[in-house]
Amino acid sequence: MKPLNRFPVRMALAVMISTLFVSTAVAEEGWLVDFEKAKAQAAKEGKPILMEFTGSDWCPPCKALHKNVLVKDIFKEEMPKHYILLKLDNPRDKSKQTDAEKAQYKELAREYKVTGVPSVFLADADGNPFFKSSGYSGQSADEWVEQMVGKSGIPKALAKAEKAKGIERAKLLDTALTMMGSKFANESHGGKIDEIINLDAENKAGLKVKYEGARKAAQFKETLTQIMRANGGAKSEALIAKVDELVKKEKATGELLQEALFIKSSIMFRDKKKDEAEKLLIEAQKAAPKSDTAKRIDGILKKFFGKKNSL
Repeated sequence: MKPLNRFPVRMALAVMISTLFVSTAVAEEGWLVDFEKAKAQAAKEGKPILMEFTGSDWCPPCKALHKNVLVKDIFKEEMPKHYILLKLDNPRDKSKQTDAEKAQYKELAREYKVTGVPSVFLADADGNPFFKSSGYSGQSADEWVEQMVGKSGIPKALAKAEKAKGIERAKLLDTALTMMGSKFANESHGGKIDEIINLDAENKAGLKVKYEGARKAAQFKETLTQIMRANGGAKSEALIAKVDELVKKEKATGELLQEALFIKSSIMFRDKKKDEAEKLLIEAQKAAPKSDTAKRIDGILKKFFGKKNSL
């Protein structure tokens, strides 16, 4: 696996300063604040890194994640067994941060293409990310920890695949990418998807169809995003009509239909039509009940609609 691109000289200098002045600092118990120190510790202990990009004193979802998950006993007990914890904070009040910490946040946010907080990345000891979780949708500490612990085996799965050939390699890569989740796999591991499709060119293992379908799903979701971006000032009826047109054109079912219904629900919720939004969310969840989006919907239903479980 190729290491993450090396940072420019100015970042290297910042890291040196960081090592001198904040190498022993921690954001709070169990967390490191220095990227290079986290990588060294990960290599020493044979663990991946969990890095949280946060805005601790201004971001409501960050505060909620901290309150509901990161300070809970289950997190403190379980996560250090599996990960080196790295907190990368971008508070409004930076009076307690060193110049090195400020520079480090800017550089790492650029390297990892962080567009919002909280963003949690799981990465190997070289800093190569293998999973990303954006935002916080109200999961319990138990649910959140279970999800992250379940991802900790991805680096070993990838390493195992590196030693295999042919269809066996395709199957091992499939195992690792499935653990990552389709969204992250499509965004960050397109080369591995190409390889799986080529290795199973005759679809004997069913992987060619699976990953071609995943690509189609990713393109569908991107088209939905483009519809929303390009029609920001449009009336809700016009937006929903465009979404319905896409669904009809692509004959969307399963997870594709789920994404479309989810978007339509968000439009209804924006218009304060909560009953319609709730119905669409439940319909979306039923379209693909085992998907990651279905789990996310369950959290939204609990938080905003008081639903214990819609299924």
